[in-house]
Amino acid sequence: MLPFALQAVSECPAHADLALALGAEFEPLDADEADAELDALAGELMDLRHAAPREQLLGCAAAVAERFTTVATPQRIARDCVLDDLLLHRVLRRNAGHALPLTVVAVEAGRRVGIPLGIVGRGREQYLAHAAFADPHVADMAQPGRLVDLGGREDEVGWQCAHQLAALLLNRIAERAERIGNVTWALQAAELRLALPVGEEARERMERDLQRVRARLN
Repeated sequence: MLPFALQAVSECPAHADLALALGAEFEPLDADEADAELDALAGELMDLRHAAPREQLLGCAAAVAERFTTVATPQRIARDCVLDDLLLHRVLRRNAGHALPLTVVAVEAGRRVGIPLGIVGRGREQYLAHAAFADPHVADMAQPGRLVDLGGREDEVGWQCAHQLAALLLNRIAERAERIGNVTWALQAAELRLALPVGEEARERMERDLQRVRARLN
């Protein structure tokens, strides 16, 4: 597995590859174990390879929902559980996680059997989408079992690459770490964000945030 810093500067890493590399920055992980879990899920999607895009989208979302429990963002977070539902390898091991890494799971499982899934979104809204599905319908892994109609909002949402998803995960990790007073994790998340390719305005904002977190250590 390539380190996060190397994948962060590569042009187009897979969502799952970058998410796993992100997790390895916080703790040691077994990449082979994570790969086996993703392969097992992909095996359940084999029958969908020749289905229509709508059925593929629904089927992939349903397969993830059946295997994994979607964890709502907790109001109060125990110190030892901050990362449980956000780090992809922990999600794969526990069969439970936040909708964001579960969407990554669906994309990767689909990719392994040739189903062109991706992630679309804006801000804190992310959805599972099918590249060949012409209708503006997507799946919400926070509420599996139905499709969400984004009709009329097409200009508001866009495809989210692995770098954007990594930034979203790091944002949530940083927010939670600061809520429980774990400045070390908050600082680590802020530093990792700066490895990602972003525009000048976003980089300046990230650098200011990093300085703010560093100041809390003094």
